[in-house]
Amino acid sequence: MKTFRFSICALALFSSSVFAAGTLSVGDQRANARAILEASGELSNVPYTIEWHEFANAAPLLEAMRAGSLDAGSVGDAPLTFAVAAGLDAKGILATRYAGNALIVKKGSAIRNVSELKGKKIATVKGSSGHNLAMQALGKAGLQPSDVTFVFTTPAEATLVLDQGGVDAVATWEPYVSFATQQSGAQIIADGKDYPALSYLVASNKAIADKKTALADFSQRLIRARSWTAKHPQAYATAIARLLRIPQEVALLKVKRELNQVEPDTQAVLAVQQNTADLYLKNGLIPKPIEAKTFIDLSLSQGK
Repeated sequence: MKTFRFSICALALFSSSVFAAGTLSVGDQRANARAILEASGELSNVPYTIEWHEFANAAPLLEAMRAGSLDAGSVGDAPLTFAVAAGLDAKGILATRYAGNALIVKKGSAIRNVSELKGKKIATVKGSSGHNLAMQALGKAGLQPSDVTFVFTTPAEATLVLDQGGVDAVATWEPYVSFATQQSGAQIIADGKDYPALSYLVASNKAIADKKTALADFSQRLIRARSWTAKHPQAYATAIARLLRIPQEVALLKVKRELNQVEPDTQAVLAVQQNTADLYLKNGLIPKPIEAKTFIDLSLSQGK
């Protein structure tokens, strides 16, 4: 019989006990993987213990993994790039296309398109998927990152500062986008559907070596769960609303915007990931070139 424990904890509270035999220590962001696995029934009859650890965003999750406190976790391609450049010893082992990022402005804002952000302030999490989308959108509009002022903060603080008028726009992801549009009337001026992005199940190289069987099983459960959500968006949204304590309509909009489906084409994944790494190098967010093929390996989730 599978046991199941969930904890919300800071890195300082982690210990080596999470690596007990038969245990996967998994980092999650805003009930992402946990919600989809739970809603789809994929947390039934798991032959190992899953210890869930909740994080507000990818940066602290990846730092916990770098410190040796997590086996695996769900993060975007941009923060993974940032972390690998800083020394993270891990690989993306399962990739999904992700469209939940967006650039938003406050209700009633005079800004109607990205080109009008020149000279304005954009709040985001440094190195995040939101930051990545902002730079892509600025480039498409003929602007440089230096044409705006980035204000680096947490995702929750970013939308709060937007409401208070402290910044002109926010570059963020779900569920922050849908919460802002549904609850505060924020407007989307650049949608993630127009800018390629990926979300990964990332595993430390130590876990890949020591817990390969469990990680392969966990990956297959996520793949089945992602497929399930395409047919059951309402049930998935209900699980998210309960876990995050957010309105049902916000959760449903989140599900519809993300289009979070598995990408099986390794070369397509590597192309998107390399583009992100090159963009971050060009804009000084990482100190040296990195090659996507050195930290992306989908063979484990593909049964190879």
